[in-house]
Amino acid sequence: MKISHLVLSAILLCISTVALAQKKISYRFATKAEAQMLITDIDNFTNKLNSLDINLRLGKEDGRKSELLRLAMNETLNWSDEDKKKITAAFKSLQAKIDKQKLKIKYPHEIILVKTSMKEEMNVTAYTRKNWIALGEDFINKATKDNLEYLLAHEMFHLLTRSDKNFKKSVYSVIGFEVTDRELFFPIDIVERKISNPDIEQYDSYAEFTIDGTKQKCSMIIYSDKAYTTGGLGDYLNVGLIPLDENLIPLRTDGKTIIYGIDKAEDFYDKVGRNTKYTINPEEILADNFAYLLIQKKDLPNPEIIKNIAAILK
Repeated sequence: MKISHLVLSAILLCISTVALAQKKISYRFATKAEAQMLITDIDNFTNKLNSLDINLRLGKEDGRKSELLRLAMNETLNWSDEDKKKITAAFKSLQAKIDKQKLKIKYPHEIILVKTSMKEEMNVTAYTRKNWIALGEDFINKATKDNLEYLLAHEMFHLLTRSDKNFKKSVYSVIGFEVTDRELFFPIDIVERKISNPDIEQYDSYAEFTIDGTKQKCSMIIYSDKAYTTGGLGDYLNVGLIPLDENLIPLRTDGKTIIYGIDKAEDFYDKVGRNTKYTINPEEILADNFAYLLIQKKDLPNPEIIKNIAAILK
């Protein structure tokens, strides 16, 4: 089949344009109607919510998932022109810094941005699910461009590890964590006490730490040591290490799963570094370090972590 030079040139131009577009951050702003559909979807996050999760978010005992989903739906908002202008400027600046460093990032085909009051997620600044990022109204109103750049980079990391398991395995290894092919099995006492974080889609990683002088494989866990009565997230949040046997099954004693405090691991910070204080899970530790790489943050205690993440993206 013959194709004229003009037609062929047009086809090649289209192909080149698509290829170029895939090298840039592609995003769009969800309407309130679309946001309501996304936020009430029964997905990997909402499907795993336990009673503690629901009560914490509703601020009451005996809450129901249907109540939480209704709250989430009602707290979605439309984007204003000023919102869009601020976020577009932050993405443009972030993209320029990525290009300057010649980082090769496998972006999601599309990132959807959702605006919400954040009442549905305990008034955090932002969170992610699937291929969308929820941003809080209060933060957007007060944030500087630098604040927005950091936050967008941090949240984008969660989308990358969610969509690309090979990238997740590579980047987790930077701080000594192994990523498993399947989610780790947790006994019922952990399932009921675990505090869900929408950014952590799966508990599928572990690292080897020195505890009481012995090397021990452990998975990090965010949990509560008590049932919900009243108060906020800070009244319940604990971060621990669950020791695993050779088959990656949690160790138990007297019918209860063992949980160590991270202070029991004498080499914890030797592995994860001290670039961030957000040390609740390797996903969040790395999201901060990834963001620091993208925004070119200087004078960090452990610059080698940033350098090693950059090497993965070259």
